[in-house]
Amino acid sequence: MLNCKQASQLASRAMDEKLPFWERAALKLHLFLCRSCTNFTQQLNFLREVSRRSRTSSNFQLSEKAKQRIASALKSKQDGD
Repeated sequence: MLNCKQASQLASRAMDEKLPFWERAALKLHLFLCRSCTNFTQQLNFLREVSRRSRTSSNFQLSEKAKQRIASALKSKQDGD
């Protein structure tokens, strides 16, 4: 069974290359069991997609909903510190 560090490394590698069957299977099992790594993987995919869009669209802007989520997260982090 993978630990979270190994799973995050595999998730990152999987964005750039096709993983061997056993590594893909181990990652899927870990993601099925670990919510934190699932969130991390979703965030990686989101960042990749945003990066891709920003390169292809010169007028790319965050939605108001996204701006509000970011502002809220920053405020809660600031209040928590």
